[in-house]
Amino acid sequence: MQPPSVQPLPLKSGALQGGLVVEYPFDHRFESLHIVYDGVNGQLPNLDLINTAVSIAGGQMGIGANLQEMWDHNDSYEARLQTILRGMAKQGFGYATGAHSSFMPYHIDAITLQTKGDGWQDEMALGRTVESLCRSLNNLLEHLHQSFFFYLLMQTNRFVSIGTYLPSAMLIAGNFTIMAIALWLRTGYYMGSKPQPSVQTGASQDEKKEQAASSQDKSKTEATNVEQKSDANSIIERQLALPLSFVVGLHLLGLVPLFIFNNLSYKVSHIFPSSPSYIL
Repeated sequence: MQPPSVQPLPLKSGALQGGLVVEYPFDHRFESLHIVYDGVNGQLPNLDLINTAVSIAGGQMGIGANLQEMWDHNDSYEARLQTILRGMAKQGFGYATGAHSSFMPYHIDAITLQTKGDGWQDEMALGRTVESLCRSLNNLLEHLHQSFFFYLLMQTNRFVSIGTYLPSAMLIAGNFTIMAIALWLRTGYYMGSKPQPSVQTGASQDEKKEQAASSQDKSKTEATNVEQKSDANSIIERQLALPLSFVVGLHLLGLVPLFIFNNLSYKVSHIFPSSPSYIL
């Protein structure tokens, strides 16, 4: 018998605002929380979700937060560079880093909280952190969209937005494009001029005078056609079959690592099972 104030939950409760995966395989206390946020094929959750987790764990509960397995982050240039390079490498490989990666293709922001170390934090602190995160997601009036979806984290409170790193990437790509077009145009012409036949040393002065006079007479009538003939003779007829097939082959080779990395994580997860996780 159910009391009058209790009602069964409906089958549908609306769209998912976010996902939270908790990995706590220890039977002892822990020291810090490792936030894993990388998704499949380089997809990232909204930055507000990560900032909320860091703020709740570090500001309210006093639990340290780490990113990209940087346990001793001293906020130095080398540590920030190593963190951002690890994030770029994981996004480039595109493999799943946790159970939260399954939510990314469905436009659901999700992260994984992993307990690390041996400290004085217990299950009560972890439960309060998870409860605060769930309450923060429950109080949303709309889906997370105000913050960034493209970013590079250097620390828990430092990041590089897309407006900072995208212009440099566009300049590099534009440089390659311009140089490729310039080299393509240069391959259609001869680089050097054709050698002119040398004058015989034993020729008489009369023959030289006759050649000079004839050249002067012809120079007036053929002056307008000399440049056109030289340009027509210097053009190379290029074969497009080999370059096009080479470019298409290089683009198709990019599917090989994509297929390998997408299937490798699945096989490794079955061979080496991970720690138990809880999806909220």
